[in-house]
Amino acid sequence: MAILASSLLFSFVLSSGALARPSSTFPTRAVTNASLSDVSTAFSRAGIVPGVIPVFQPTGLLDVQFESIKVTPGMNLTVKQVSTEPKFGLQVSDTTTASNAQFVIALVDPDAPTPQNRTFAQVRHLLGGGYHWDASTGALTNTTAALSDFLPPGPPPGSDPHRYLVLAYVQSEGFSSKAPSLVNASTPITGFNISTLSEALGLGAPFAGTFFLTGPEADNSANASAGPNPSSTPQGSGAVSVHAPLAVTAMLASVLAISCLA
Repeated sequence: MAILASSLLFSFVLSSGALARPSSTFPTRAVTNASLSDVSTAFSRAGIVPGVIPVFQPTGLLDVQFESIKVTPGMNLTVKQVSTEPKFGLQVSDTTTASNAQFVIALVDPDAPTPQNRTFAQVRHLLGGGYHWDASTGALTNTTAALSDFLPPGPPPGSDPHRYLVLAYVQSEGFSSKAPSLVNASTPITGFNISTLSEALGLGAPFAGTFFLTGPEADNSANASAGPNPSSTPQGSGAVSVHAPLAVTAMLASVLAISCLA
């Protein structure tokens, strides 16, 4: 129980903003109807559409890279491979629009604590705005604080692999002023809903996206060190709130109280 509480507390501490996302150079890929269709088909086959987001009709291709590993939709990665913050890139056909836009990046887990029992989902592993596209490198970078800093995936022992969904949205006007009231260091990372947030902030449909699968480490201690596991928090269902209701706060308080006695 003490380990559970520590993981929760660590997760919430990490959800405060951090500066400057890392950058890289991404090889140019052709954005065609076929390449876009391949990604949207992968989303449907994985149950992401309509299970997590209602529709997905991308107009660009999202690059996600962990160290030297470049993610392809549905790729299996270990906890160790996803332990460091990824780099992001974007392949677009309309370079003028992309150069003048800002983007929002979200990374969520819709399968917590297990794909068979999603009572904690969605778990927010990253949320940040102000990303700019670099036409020379294809990279998406920013220098502003993340609304929710990167939290390494760490499915609990015994769980089947989780889907980790990465989405890029064109940033809406007023995002910078409105978003912090919905997502900040004090809001829970569990019971999140990316579609509800998108609607509340006028982000519209995702511009691009991808996903990967990660299962727990065979060794429980290795799994714990690789990243905190989100814990018992009911899923939010309100139409306005993007988080679980007040039960989240009560549950967290209970867990932390128990940890003090352990």
